[in-house]
Amino acid sequence: MGKAQDGPRIVDEETVYDGFVRLTRYTVEAPWHGRLLRFDREVHFHGHVAAILPVDPDRKVGLLIRQFRLSPLLDGGDGWLWEVPGGLLGGDPPPRCAVKEAQEEAGIAIQALESLGDLLSSPGIVRECVHLFWGTYEGPPPAATGGLDHEGEMIEVHELPMADIARMTENGDIVDAKSAIAVFRLKARRPDLFAG
Repeated sequence: MGKAQDGPRIVDEETVYDGFVRLTRYTVEAPWHGRLLRFDREVHFHGHVAAILPVDPDRKVGLLIRQFRLSPLLDGGDGWLWEVPGGLLGGDPPPRCAVKEAQEEAGIAIQALESLGDLLSSPGIVRECVHLFWGTYEGPPPAATGGLDHEGEMIEVHELPMADIARMTENGDIVDAKSAIAVFRLKARRPDLFAG
């Protein structure tokens, strides 16, 4: 028998909710140390994502956005998070989506793009692959705000020294997982961009 047949398999699925997100209950059977386990799991799916850390290498600055998010407000914060631009793929390949999000959310044109790998932010309950990138741009952003009104986005655009972005990540000011991982991965590959 092949490995796929010997491993976990989905034996039933039921859509619990289907709106902007889809919540599906899956019944899984999985062999485990001589036993066959059967269990249910609910999975949230809203689509896969691309995110980008824009950097101006000559000036050693990068772009972050501050965006209102409801979940942190519900947990007692003010709802404003430091993030890198990003959004749902919506049918675009990840590189194209990353470039488009930099334009829509920060108003900048990406010149060169490089992958920082993928991440799964909460694989126990959310089916979301985040495709991370960093990209180069020139000059300051054209406006202090960005985003699309019809998407209800409230976005501030901030250009900051890369050394400050690293400190913000290290001291916990950047708590958004995709953003923190993008900064850490880029710093590991290109520490020269953060010197200063």
